[in-house]
Amino acid sequence: MKNRNFTCINNDVPKLNEQESKMFLLNVEYAILTSLVKRQLLTNSQAEQCKKIIEKQNSQA
Repeated sequence: MKNRNFTCINNDVPKLNEQESKMFLLNVEYAILTSLVKRQLLTNSQAEQCKKIIEKQNSQA
């Protein structure tokens, strides 16, 4: 995969909300699991187990 560099052209940096960041990262993790299932690198049951582990880790944090 080709590396890409991004340059910020706007000086206004948005303030990040910790809860929104957690939800974003959670959705990214779920998207990765879904991608792995579609590519047949994980089974549905393995993905569900991973989701349970992710949810458990997020509830402890």
